[in-house]
Amino acid sequence: MTYATRTDMEARFGAEEALDLAGMEAGRIASALADAAAEIDAALAAAFRLPLAGSSWPRLVGIACDLARRALYDDVSPEEVTARAERAQAALVRLASGEEALLDDAGNPVPRRDKAVRGGPAPSLTSDTLAGL
Repeated sequence: MTYATRTDMEARFGAEEALDLAGMEAGRIASALADAAAEIDAALAAAFRLPLAGSSWPRLVGIACDLARRALYDDVSPEEVTARAERAQAALVRLASGEEALLDDAGNPVPRRDKAVRGGPAPSLTSDTLAGL
């Protein structure tokens, strides 16, 4: 699943920059967006059921665009591009941890995965049981 399109990137950064970054390679932006989606999925997989239901995730569109934009720079990306990508990665950490809510396009929070419930006997190795060893 991709979270953003070439049109999204052009809307955020301008069509001229998108063309300059992609050069003559038609699939270069699509590839960068697919890599960004994989990074997003890897960060969110433990917290949310993937693929996410629905079609539009405004927060993830921006994150995907920032990650893809940095990937499209061949050599050294400008400081602002790098900073935006780093903020996008930090946002993924906040979303995965629950510190920031992931909202759908209607502003509703996305349900998180249920936490795993562990059962079984209490641990037998405690500081008390190991004290005499």
